[in-house]
Amino acid sequence: MAILNGNVIGNMRGKLGNLTARTVDGKTIMAARPSSFNVNYDPAVVEVRQKFAVTANLSKNILSLAALEAIWKTIKGSGISVFNTIFKYNFSYSSTDKPTVDNIITPGGFGLPVDTAAVDADKITASLLALNTAAIFAPEEVNLSANALVCFTDPTNPDDAPYQIVSCTKEVPNFNFTQAYALQIDLDVKQKLVAAKYTKNILLLSVASKTADGKVVQYSSTYPKAS
Repeated sequence: MAILNGNVIGNMRGKLGNLTARTVDGKTIMAARPSSFNVNYDPAVVEVRQKFAVTANLSKNILSLAALEAIWKTIKGSGISVFNTIFKYNFSYSSTDKPTVDNIITPGGFGLPVDTAAVDADKITASLLALNTAAIFAPEEVNLSANALVCFTDPTNPDDAPYQIVSCTKEVPNFNFTQAYALQIDLDVKQKLVAAKYTKNILLLSVASKTADGKVVQYSSTYPKAS
């Protein structure tokens, strides 16, 4: 393995001949790929590979939401990527065939006071109690970012994937943290098509307060619901 500092060759990621490259904290790390390998079909090893794939898919979708990426960046350690940090926190909670209600999209945070929540064919809804009942907000915290992942499961057509994840976000300017709020996040066209193929879902929801210039200040823990 070699670590390259500076940007002589730029940030690299992927395969280059018999080498693989990835970039962590601005450093390009290169390692030799094995010339060959034998696939291990031991049940315990297969289970780990399956959980690995599920957790990697979940982590990728969490990273697709800018507010969540910013949150995870604040807790990652030196020399480890944001993706790997999310993966590390979630691996033990994933099942072999899909994410679970124990998976998280934020690393802790204040308890999100949800009265009711639902995933419909075209939207996500949640009735939030006043957030100042769960945390103290400073005057600089003026906006709200609501972020959700929905894992759709149990397809009506057995030929479809066993699960699919969609990621959704909504930015609410000039948010009133002292009042209850009826949150609605509309699904886009592609997400509606995904929702129509499945009979069950797992909702993972979180909110974050932001300054006027978009910086995350506080965030909630993950609220989960299976339907």
